[in-house]
Amino acid sequence: MDLRLSLRPEQRLVLTPSLQQAIKLLQYSRQELVQYVQQELLENPTLEEMAATELVPEEPAADAPAETGKDGGEAKDVAQEVEGEGERDWSDLLPEFDNGYEPYQAREAPSYENIISAGVSLQEHLLEQMNVSLRHEREKEIGFEIIGNIDESGYLRSGTEELAEGLRAEPMEVEAVLRQVQEFHPPGVAARDLQECLSLQLAGMGLEDSLEGRIVRGHLKDLEARRLKKIARDEKTTVEDVVRAARVIAGLEPRPGRPFSLETVQYVVPDITIHKVGDEYQVQLIDEGLPHLRVSGFYRRLYRSGKLTGEDKDFIEKKINSARWLIKSILQRQQTIIRVARSIVKFQREFLDHGIKHLKPLVLRTVAEDINMHESTVSRVTSRKYAQTSQGILELKYFFNSGISRSGGESMASISVMDLIRGLIEQEDTQRPLSDLEIVRLLQRDHFLTIARRTVAKYRSLLNIMPASRRRQVY
Repeated sequence: MDLRLSLRPEQRLVLTPSLQQAIKLLQYSRQELVQYVQQELLENPTLEEMAATELVPEEPAADAPAETGKDGGEAKDVAQEVEGEGERDWSDLLPEFDNGYEPYQAREAPSYENIISAGVSLQEHLLEQMNVSLRHEREKEIGFEIIGNIDESGYLRSGTEELAEGLRAEPMEVEAVLRQVQEFHPPGVAARDLQECLSLQLAGMGLEDSLEGRIVRGHLKDLEARRLKKIARDEKTTVEDVVRAARVIAGLEPRPGRPFSLETVQYVVPDITIHKVGDEYQVQLIDEGLPHLRVSGFYRRLYRSGKLTGEDKDFIEKKINSARWLIKSILQRQQTIIRVARSIVKFQREFLDHGIKHLKPLVLRTVAEDINMHESTVSRVTSRKYAQTSQGILELKYFFNSGISRSGGESMASISVMDLIRGLIEQEDTQRPLSDLEIVRLLQRDHFLTIARRTVAKYRSLLNIMPASRRRQVY
């Protein structure tokens, strides 16, 4: 055994930090990209945002620092225009992105905080009632702890013994305050399970000792399984009476905290538009709201002046390189999205013309081979990127799906099959709902689909549709 030096040639993929950045930008959503750029604007003094009236950024200085690197495989897809460019003027990429829109004119808008509604949380609503209803400080202390352990659905997620231990109180003392909190609005709040929640609501309606109350306390699982005859037999009453009681129970709120939810609607901003002009579909990039970047002229002139030395020169050189690579990466990202979208349009034209029933099976590899890109690059591009089409605003991933074979014809996209299943269930007799096996037979008869029962069950589950036994309505 000895130590020695040896040379061994080998080939391997090396991703420079700049190419890693380009790959990372590909998978960013529109909002994440804007946030990332804003952070870079704060950290990089040589990077600046162009004014809205400026159409083309200044070209980089002839002697500005440049960075080159080796790439391969997927990296070539991401930054194939970048490698070996050195001092190349990158502004020639911009004409490809002329989307026909007028430049966005910035205008002063009202503050977001001034136009949204504040809303009242469930805890705030309960604390207001507690301050009025509970008189003693000790009761308020216990009540405050109880309300703090109520989740957004209105349920108490801690037991009275656990609360008593934390408050150094007796469980009966906590239970007494809990009963008072359970009388607050909304009805059913602070319940520990569904049965208690429904019972509290029935008690507020004066039906605690009625048939409805007895069903909730002793037959909730039977009611869920539609075993009405069993309930009628156990309660020594008629099925008609059980049906009337079930209607009352169905009108109760299983999540009393729902009206106080402060969740805000997240609106999707499309990245591209796909619209028809004559007989052809045009793909246009939506760049409104995206910052337009350039390298600061001040720092470029400062770098050219030769006045910088040592660490100052290295710092400015590094930041200028970083700014240029960020701009190139964003341009490459836009170009890649356009190329992928155009390929999707080529394969899914019938869907854009006629709707979901004409959506074709499509996989990432097909598009990747069509535009000579790596499959994982296409996957990154289509994730969380949205297109505004004649069929609505759709994620680019929506166009990719597996196929179900048809006897004597082309395969049908899985999303189209799910739409057929939804349509069959919407038209079924609610008293005799279709089983999964009956849906299989209807799809085979009417659409010549070769599909297994378990596949129908999986698609039904993805559509959040209950099985036939749970869909059957007898009242």
